[in-house]
Amino acid sequence: MALSKKDVREVEKFIRLAQRGDAEAFGELYDKLVVLIYRYIYYRVNHSDAEDLTELVFLKAWEKRKKYKNTKDGTFMAWIFRIAHNVVIDHYRARSRMETVELSEENAGSTADDPAGDVQAQFEQLYLARLIRKLPEIQQQVIVLKFVNEFDNSEIAEIVGKSVGAVRVIQFRALAKLKKFLEESEDKERNTSAILTFKTMRDV
Repeated sequence: MALSKKDVREVEKFIRLAQRGDAEAFGELYDKLVVLIYRYIYYRVNHSDAEDLTELVFLKAWEKRKKYKNTKDGTFMAWIFRIAHNVVIDHYRARSRMETVELSEENAGSTADDPAGDVQAQFEQLYLARLIRKLPEIQQQVIVLKFVNEFDNSEIAEIVGKSVGAVRVIQFRALAKLKKFLEESEDKERNTSAILTFKTMRDV
């Protein structure tokens, strides 16, 4: 789970306050979720667009906040990630391109709250991000939610609108494709490092 149960309860409390016009409460929502949304978007688009699209997600969430209803089948986390997914899709449609875009040579996890980390680890992360972008859209979505944002399969299922079983199948196929991409890579030195990173990706 990307957020603790306490954090999830706080998110629901803040959105109820925001629905009544409390901008400060929405600011609390932003602080809790911005890194997760940014990382999700970063792995789907060019880095130069990621920050603007992240801000757009929260703008849309604020504008549509009164339409959100918490039910046993839906949480605010799932709701805002569906907004993020639609923002990414609209971004590609606006540019009339759905193919993989080139990844900027910058820290894949760069936000104000993220440590710089080890340089070698950053390059491995960038390399894996390029491979992730070669996957079909739904596989990209599941892999990023699972291994970047660390959601569990039930949370992913709610976000992508699939069953938990279907999420497991998508994840298995995506990991198999990533492994194949790594094995076929001509960059042997980087490939070896990436495989060491990749081996931590396990179905649970």
